[in-house]
Amino acid sequence: MAATATALAALVSLISSISGNLPARQRLLEALEPAGVTTAAHVIGVITATALLCLSWGVLRGRRDASRVAVGVLGALVIVHAAKGLDYEEALIALGSAGALAAGLRASARGRPLSRAAVALVLALIGVAGAYCVLLTDYLRRSGGPVSMAISHAAGSLVHADRLTVQPTVRLAVHVLIGVGIVAIAVALRALLAPARAQDGHGAAEHARAAALVAGHGDDSIAPFLLRADKAFYFAHGGVLAYRTLRETAVVSGDPVGPADSAAAIVSSFVTYATRRGWDVVLLGARAEHLPAYHGLGLRSMRIGSEAVVDPQAFSMAGRARKTVRKAVHRVERRGWTVELVPARALNERLVAEVDAVERAWRRRHRHLYGFAMTSDRLWGAPEDAADLYALARNPGGELRAFQRYVPYRGGLSLDAMRRLDAEPNGISDALVAAVLAHARDRGMHEVSLNFAGFGHLMAAETLERRSQRLVRWALRRMHGRFQLERLLRFSAKFGPAERARYLIFTRYTRLPLAGFRVMQAEAYFKPLPPCPRQDAWRPLAMPIALPRQRQEVTA
Repeated sequence: MAATATALAALVSLISSISGNLPARQRLLEALEPAGVTTAAHVIGVITATALLCLSWGVLRGRRDASRVAVGVLGALVIVHAAKGLDYEEALIALGSAGALAAGLRASARGRPLSRAAVALVLALIGVAGAYCVLLTDYLRRSGGPVSMAISHAAGSLVHADRLTVQPTVRLAVHVLIGVGIVAIAVALRALLAPARAQDGHGAAEHARAAALVAGHGDDSIAPFLLRADKAFYFAHGGVLAYRTLRETAVVSGDPVGPADSAAAIVSSFVTYATRRGWDVVLLGARAEHLPAYHGLGLRSMRIGSEAVVDPQAFSMAGRARKTVRKAVHRVERRGWTVELVPARALNERLVAEVDAVERAWRRRHRHLYGFAMTSDRLWGAPEDAADLYALARNPGGELRAFQRYVPYRGGLSLDAMRRLDAEPNGISDALVAAVLAHARDRGMHEVSLNFAGFGHLMAAETLERRSQRLVRWALRRMHGRFQLERLLRFSAKFGPAERARYLIFTRYTRLPLAGFRVMQAEAYFKPLPPCPRQDAWRPLAMPIALPRQRQEVTA
């Protein structure tokens, strides 16, 4: 309703400004106002009404800055309507709209620093006022006539700045000042209508709160990855949602974590929150069971791949289907390699140094760490990391050459980091996974999530009925070096996993191309946007929490 009232006031003002005055009112104005003021007021009314029409879109989106400026513009229009034609009807409409907006802002007022838009509008006022003062001073200096005549001349010259009969220096100064005013108005409108810039990351208290929710309600294999340091948190309805904002798009990391049946309510609240800040919303990695609730919110969905999930209770290396894994395990043993499973809380300084050396060597050969929703950004350094599990592989000389890190969630383990420095013997990664599956079976776990293959359902399908699906598979196969989709499929298929579909949730099909590009930036497949970290952002320690505190601080 506020946006409708603002837009109607703008339209009324625009129509009134481009129309002529009533004859009786015109004669009265001619007796009260200097010549030229009426014409100038009509021009100002057109410009101001057009700006107000643009601001009404910001009011519709719930932007507080746009509403504040709209109040000021409406107040200015009250004076403009009086000056251009004694139009008290339009002035009352503008005054009523300004009062309604101001009352709404006062009801939910919060202290905020001066915005870029406000600074730009002040600069625009200085530009226009400065040009007027230059013209007024120049006329008084040259003619020495009455002030009323100078005011009339200056106002008329502002309207017809392209036909100034003044000295070149004065003309240049007026044109520069008017140009500054026009540019400042454009900057202010852009700032008011542009999406709000968000800060990445979260504070220490927020991290502890989110970690407690993940521990209590995190039954999804990607729930632990919500706790990355570069993600911001949104708390609502007893749960938490993690996201990062890339310009106009908030990329959400998986389904919200919270009480049962709270996901849709949390997403709905966040969509409202994001819309008021000018952000589109896209959710990466949603589970199929939440789709009906998301569709009920008016959101769309698209399947983007399959997650390979193995049931350790049903897994066995016996039989023809597991011949490849069985041969890999035996090959590693014959070559003298050993496999060891170490809980993160049992890591000592020697093991930490060995794992860190492998990680650094692997990172030197792999410049980009892909992943956002389903990948962590650290090996240790947070209290919740003490529950992780490390699978270590040593060569015959006892040197650590490969490791895998698994993060726990309710009922299972999720593979995160998989590092390997040697190409031989073939099958080291298979042997580590097999050892972890046996460990999970002995502890009564029901899931081990191995990886996520984007569009794996398309890559593995024998036939595809839709032309669009065939086109996507054709493009992905030509980019397999970047995405490694077929390699992931072949690796996970050896363990007989079940496929868990994952979905992309988005707002409109027209916004899907840009939303998809922002997702790829968040995943680091395309050049990501630089982060905008908070000043109080939480950061993991450089060493596991279980090690001595003094050692952590020195290393950090």
